[in-house]
Amino acid sequence: MEKTIIGLDIGGTKMEAAIFINGQEVSRARIPTDRDLGYQSVLERLSKHILTTLESTNKGLGDVSGIGVGLPGTIDPKTSLMINGNSEIFINKNFSKDLKSILNANIEIRTANDANLFALAEVHRGAGLKFAAESGISPNEQIGIGIILGTGNGGGVIINGEAYIGRHGGGAEVGHHVLYSNGRPCYCGRLGCAEQYLCGPSIEASYKSKTGLTLRASEVFEETNESARQIQNQYQEDLLEFLMNLCTLFDPDYFVLGGGISTIEKIYENIEEKLWAGVFVKGSKPRVYKHQIGDSAGVLGAAMLFKEHML
Repeated sequence: MEKTIIGLDIGGTKMEAAIFINGQEVSRARIPTDRDLGYQSVLERLSKHILTTLESTNKGLGDVSGIGVGLPGTIDPKTSLMINGNSEIFINKNFSKDLKSILNANIEIRTANDANLFALAEVHRGAGLKFAAESGISPNEQIGIGIILGTGNGGGVIINGEAYIGRHGGGAEVGHHVLYSNGRPCYCGRLGCAEQYLCGPSIEASYKSKTGLTLRASEVFEETNESARQIQNQYQEDLLEFLMNLCTLFDPDYFVLGGGISTIEKIYENIEEKLWAGVFVKGSKPRVYKHQIGDSAGVLGAAMLFKEHML
C-alpha cells in the first residue's frame, strides 16, 4: 500500500515542501517565507503551497499519511511548541494544530528542529553513506554533526542514527555557544554567540560596515578587494574555531555543512588539515563534508519524522 508523506522545511527566507511516496521523493518546490508579513500569512501561503505541490503528483490531502515539519528553532519535546529561535513569529505558536486547522484535514503533523532534521537526513542518506564507504562504519553507528550556515546558524548531533535533542529540546543549539566573549549581541540575550559571526546576514553586515555597499554573502566571497578578503579570512578562522570547539564536546566522525553559506567553496579550503592539527584528541581526523543531498535536505529529514514509512 502506498504511503504518502509530506516534508516541510520552514526557514528564515524560504519554505520548502516535498512529497515522498514509499520513501522516495516525487516532487519538491519552495516559496519565500516572507516572515515579515506575519504568522497567519505564513500559514495561509504554506497551506496553498502544500496543495499545489500535492496536485503536481496527482495526490490530495486524503492520500497523505503524515506531515513532518522542520522549524527554525528549539522544539519542546513535550508540547511540540517552538520555544526559541530567530524567526520569532513561530515562538510559542501551536504550529501543528494551526496548520491542521487551515488545511481542514485530519492528518498527523510532527515537528522538530530544522537543523536536527538536516543532520538526520544527511547521516542516513547523504554524508553518512559517504563516510560509511570510507570507513566501514554504518550510519547507525556513526557520530555525525550537521551544521546549518544560512540565515541563522544551527546544528544537529546524530548519535547511532538518532538526533540528540536534550531534556527540553535544546540539545546541540550550537549557534548559541559563545565564540567571542563580550562580542556582538544576540537575540537570545547573550553576547558573542557563534550565530552572530557564521550566518549570512553577519557577513553582509560586516561588508556594509566596511564599505558602505550591500552585497549578498555569496557575493562577498567573490570579491577580491581588501575589505572582502579580510571578511573571508576572518570567517574561515571563526568557522575553524567553531568546529574545533564541537570536536572537544562531541568527538565526531564528521561534520556536514548545509545552508546557503555551505555552497561557498572557499570556506572549505584547508579546513580539514587545520582542524586535524588543532583538535584535542591528537590523531583523530574528523571529516568536513559539504552537503551530499543538497543544501536543503531538511525536507527529507522532516519526512523522516515518520520513519516507519521512510527508513
